[in-house]
Amino acid sequence: MAAPVEAIEKEVERLEDDAGSIEALYTDFFNRIGTHSANGPGDMVVVGGRFWDTPSDELEELQREALQKYEVWYNSATPLISDYLPNRQEDFEQHYSEFKERLQLDKDARSDTQKVLNAQNADFDSQRSILQSIPSKIRVEELKVRRQISEEVSQSELDTARDLFEEGEVRASGVVAGIALERYLLMKCENASAEISYNYNDGIAALAQKLYEADEIDSTPEKHLQHLADIRADCAHANEEDPDPDDVGRLLEDVEDYIRGRKI
Repeated sequence: MAAPVEAIEKEVERLEDDAGSIEALYTDFFNRIGTHSANGPGDMVVVGGRFWDTPSDELEELQREALQKYEVWYNSATPLISDYLPNRQEDFEQHYSEFKERLQLDKDARSDTQKVLNAQNADFDSQRSILQSIPSKIRVEELKVRRQISEEVSQSELDTARDLFEEGEVRASGVVAGIALERYLLMKCENASAEISYNYNDGIAALAQKLYEADEIDSTPEKHLQHLADIRADCAHANEEDPDPDDVGRLLEDVEDYIRGRKI
């Protein structure tokens, strides 16, 4: 079972806190480690020959702690990348190799150690950014799944409404078609770009009005939805006369168009 997005968010937050401690450790290390140039015969400086000083016991312990904590951080973050962003896993692993080699002083030294630190930050920042994008990615996927389920359920209800209509149950057909449209409009409210205050007791007219006020639809579909709401209400109420079959037939066709995205 997939972990709830809230649990993933907490884990990402924990890893981000750990990342801050790791950054402080390696920053201190690179700010204090020295470099020296290589000398050839007669103390002649070798062009391009720059090497790291041998770390003192104190710096070696600082380096060791940073490496250990980074290894734990990486091994904790990797399963999340593998599960939720597999297309970024290779990139994540490449930054790991660069980061670790640099911290182990396996890469060439530079006279300006700030440039080395900048490169280290760039690799770590890239990994942290990939990790921090996971909760948003999960939320997007959840919305897509909920939308698909809602559309499938609405289509199923519409198919039922069509069967009822063909069997001559015009009033029941209109009611069920209205339920399918309400479900579709609820999905539109849930996935709207702006937050919409709604509840599952809202009918077609109320949902259409809220979508219009949130600029999710313009006045033309809003007015049309209000008309469909009237047809549905006519089916739901115990009027003396049965609903007009032509009106209910148009309701079925229009609900089909909305569900399939041909009207909004």
